[in-house]
Amino acid sequence: MWIAWILSSAFFLAFYDLAKKASVKGNAVVPVLLVSSFCGTVAYLAALATAGRIGDVIASSDIRTIALAGIKTLIVSTSWVLTYCALRTLPITIATPIRASAPAVVLLVAIFLYGERPSVSQSLGMALVFAGYLVFSWAGRYEGIDFLRDKAVWYAVAGMCFSAASSLWDKYILQVQALPVEQMQFWFQLGLVVVYATLLAANRVLKIDRTPFSWRWTVPAVGILLALADWLYFHGLAIPGVPISVGSLMRRFSVVITFLLGAKFFHETNLRRKGMALAAIVAGIVLMAL
Repeated sequence: MWIAWILSSAFFLAFYDLAKKASVKGNAVVPVLLVSSFCGTVAYLAALATAGRIGDVIASSDIRTIALAGIKTLIVSTSWVLTYCALRTLPITIATPIRASAPAVVLLVAIFLYGERPSVSQSLGMALVFAGYLVFSWAGRYEGIDFLRDKAVWYAVAGMCFSAASSLWDKYILQVQALPVEQMQFWFQLGLVVVYATLLAANRVLKIDRTPFSWRWTVPAVGILLALADWLYFHGLAIPGVPISVGSLMRRFSVVITFLLGAKFFHETNLRRKGMALAAIVAGIVLMAL
């Protein structure tokens, strides 16, 4: 049952990535994040209201629930700001596969933090992921992207690292702390709106990002698609015994749909070299999950 939940999440996550690229390309990052998160939150609250669950969710929440969801909000909001800054300039056929390699970071953290010893297949998988990065570096040069010096690439890598931290935190709060999915997502969604509203107010004072905001119909679609994808993923991950490595891997296969459709919709080039890099990363992730 959990496989169906997570594969459904991956399907909607692919279209979320496409809407995200269309929304943020040449646009102000924080307003896009605020408007899309607000629309996603409204959609989620409407679904809860239709089911008659809002009152129960609020009444059954305590400080622990709000705090655990709040930590997730901070991790995810940091990841998204970095990722959106990267996606604003990078081709989607480069930015999205970088984010999909988060399971490699999860495994590295387990090695250094918990003393885990990777198997031969996991070691080969990590080697393939990093080989994929080298191929992306080679492919990026044909589009004037220097992987070692381009800030957007480092934003994408940093966003991917925070995404890996979010996956580890999901496992902890949903399985170890057994936080109910509806409560967690309720406070998580509200927290995102608060964080991005605060960032927008701070940016108006500090003027860090001077890029003007332009409205696009894809902006609300970003929040709605992500809320739906997260709802499906959280329900799958909340089932006892679901391995986070496998669940995270299955969700990352959305990158294949994003790569194929993104190349068509955004008329991106250099696809053979990028496809080789993507194939190496996907194969590496599969080996790490075996």
